[in-house]
Amino acid sequence: MGPPLAGGVGRPTAKREELSLRECLVIYVDAALDKNGRAGCGLAVFVRGRAVYTESFGFSHLGGSAQLEAHVCAGALDLAAARWPYHRVIVRTDCAPVVRSRVPSSDSFRVAVYEVRERCRRGWRVVRYVNRKANPAHELAREGLKSISKQQMLAAA
Repeated sequence: MGPPLAGGVGRPTAKREELSLRECLVIYVDAALDKNGRAGCGLAVFVRGRAVYTESFGFSHLGGSAQLEAHVCAGALDLAAARWPYHRVIVRTDCAPVVRSRVPSSDSFRVAVYEVRERCRRGWRVVRYVNRKANPAHELAREGLKSISKQQMLAAA
């Protein structure tokens, strides 16, 4: 075992924390919801600043936008656990209520936030806020919303 880390035994230095962060998986998520209950989801997975996986898709959603974002975060945590089980994970969302909500406002949102918190407890997984402009999944969510809109138009024709 090496010498104690600066700042006390077992406490990493800022430089060591920075190196560790570069080694973890960062998953950016976003969701878009229109007034007709159509939703789009975007997901961008980065390792060491490089995109290693992106996805966008559309589906129907009858709940609210914050509930949708919470479900997308929970889904991203499930994806990480299944595909990258040995990585530390940071899920980044631009939905502040998912990250900061102490007492969620509705039952459906409360259940969705609980799902996220439970998945975070299972390992080195956290959910953090990111500004929408800095979220690469934002455009992917828009693409997902467009894809379901096109599918529904084709089915109606």
